Amino acid sequence: MSQQLILAYRPFLDPLPVWNDWILLIIPLCAAVAIVYKSMKCSSMKQVPLEAGAIILWIIGGFTAAAVALMGLVAWLS
Repeated sequence: MSQQLILAYRPFLDPLPVWNDWILLIIPLCAAVAIVYKSMKCSSMKQVPLEAGAIILWIIGGFTAAAVALMGLVAWLS
């Protein structure tokens, strides 16, 4: 029986071990969505950082509110 030496990274077969910190991945996701959205909508690129920062806060606040509401619902139903 021979072992294979795999030199390539296989993201779907061998995922990165981020099980404990996966919630922090929401920050770059929100940043990417906000920057791309505002870079298409703003007339000047000087406006993008400030408006994208506001959208990032709105998205994270919405996710936080949804998480708190769902935690309350689960606690109420349990």
